[in-house]
Amino acid sequence: MRVEKEPLLEIKDLKIAFDSAEGMLYAVKGISLEVLEKEIVGIVGESGCGKTVTALSIMRLLPGNSRLKGSLFFSGTDLLSLNEEKTRQIRGKDISMIFQETLSSLNPLLKVGWQIDENLKMHTSLDKEERFSRVLEIMKGVGLPDPERTYGKYPHELSGGMRQRIAIAIAIVCNPKLIIADEPTTSLDVTIQAQILELLREINRERYSSIIFISHNLGVIREICSMVYVMYAGHIVEKAPVSKLFTDPAHPYTMGLMKAIPKRDSKGKELFDIRGRVPSIAESIPGCPFEPRCGYAVERCKKEFPEFKKMTNDHEARCFLAGDI
Repeated sequence: MRVEKEPLLEIKDLKIAFDSAEGMLYAVKGISLEVLEKEIVGIVGESGCGKTVTALSIMRLLPGNSRLKGSLFFSGTDLLSLNEEKTRQIRGKDISMIFQETLSSLNPLLKVGWQIDENLKMHTSLDKEERFSRVLEIMKGVGLPDPERTYGKYPHELSGGMRQRIAIAIAIVCNPKLIIADEPTTSLDVTIQAQILELLREINRERYSSIIFISHNLGVIREICSMVYVMYAGHIVEKAPVSKLFTDPAHPYTMGLMKAIPKRDSKGKELFDIRGRVPSIAESIPGCPFEPRCGYAVERCKKEFPEFKKMTNDHEARCFLAGDI
């Protein structure tokens, strides 16, 4: 059970829409979540469910045509009320993000050591020599070989795993309270993936940084997170401690995700697939957005979207039949 204490990050009824030729398109539709200090929280769901948009809203990196409603509090500060200057003071220092695509998130024209140094230059009063020493220390800490030599390399000269370590170094160099990791292991092989997960666990343990870990991979979520939020079509449909989610999922969508995880004895067998598709951002759905794909749906599901139904103190699901299927 989660210990009741003041959350580091608290999101309430967050709605994110984009102004388009078709009108306002809602990518996130009233989600609420919280992250406690020193906690690793997972957000899981298929592509297009709103995970990354939620992360970018916390970082205040959404494009100009975005519109946000709701509240987003970090350490008691309302992030949505801050001007650009105050946002920059927090972004990269107190809240940082590890992006999925390192080739696009790292500047191809700058040496990787300079890119780590840039964050220090922006957020600390260290002189050039002190920053250089700090960068080498961080590079060594994230497992990069021969930091002095690696400092002078460009992103394209490094392997995918090494680039991801550089991205992590940039994220942690100012000792942030919150790190958002958006699919940080997706393009890596299994061995490197395990090393990156262990590195993130170590950062959480030793630096006391809270982490939001975003993924479509439930196996990875199970390995690193303590609390999980399941997203579908812009909504959170289930939230639970990771142990509870895997032993007793309550929402049909979560159950489908569990069934789709390959098993050791599944060789030669057809893998489970959730039928249908995720509704597009432009579709207006009066009832439960998962109803067209749900094998348990009843007539009521077509017309109403249920509120959260409590399974236990910290386990809830948005399903009329939660706990009965």
